[in-house]
Amino acid sequence: MKHNGWTNYETWRINLEIFDDIDTDYWENLLEDNPTAYELGEHFKDYVEELLETENELAESYALAFINDVNWSEIASHTIDTYNENYCCDNCNDRIDKKYMQSFCSEKCEKEYELLASHPKG
Repeated sequence: MKHNGWTNYETWRINLEIFDDIDTDYWENLLEDNPTAYELGEHFKDYVEELLETENELAESYALAFINDVNWSEIASHTIDTYNENYCCDNCNDRIDKKYMQSFCSEKCEKEYELLASHPKG
């Protein structure tokens, strides 16, 4: 059952409490290699499982049961989209330096993007 636009409560909650406040700069090395949502999701799952390790086996088993229903690929897709939106050229998707507040890696890409955007569809 959907929860706040996410696959389920577990996915929403894990994204909100663990990944939502992490700046995508933190994941930059992983994202620069263009992982699939599945690959990045597996990394996220491993990351959370490490966070949940505790001496209390009962508490850990409950926490692991909770994250068993998380849609890791959905969280990863969201992270990839956010990264691309914030750090990649709007036209070719190459990495750009956002400190200059650009949306394109070159004037050529910007012109291509504007041309395509203004071209009638159909």
